[in-house]
Amino acid sequence: MKLNEIRDMASALPTIMGISNELQVIKELMSVSPIEIVEQKKIFYSIVFDVHLSFTDTGFMELTEELEGEFIRFSCWLNKVKVDLGMKLSDNIIKDFSLTAGDVKRMLTQNM
Repeated sequence: MKLNEIRDMASALPTIMGISNELQVIKELMSVSPIEIVEQKKIFYSIVFDVHLSFTDTGFMELTEELEGEFIRFSCWLNKVKVDLGMKLSDNIIKDFSLTAGDVKRMLTQNM
């Protein structure tokens, strides 16, 4: 799938898209060629921002041990894209996707 198609798919979803949709967008995004990412930076950043917004709003609360590996893999991939392609991705965004279910549980119990 091309970046513009992924953007269209993500744009058709609610702003808070839910973890299953976040995973679908992430899966598609990780299949895009590095050349297309560099050529279509604006679209790439937009998609990452949309998924991050959804994930940090409520998606992370749906995180389970079974799903956390997919987000950690995405976090590692984003870091590789940042380093290898010189993309301007925030370390905080990359870090947010590396949360584990245990991290979320600790965060939620600390705030109670």
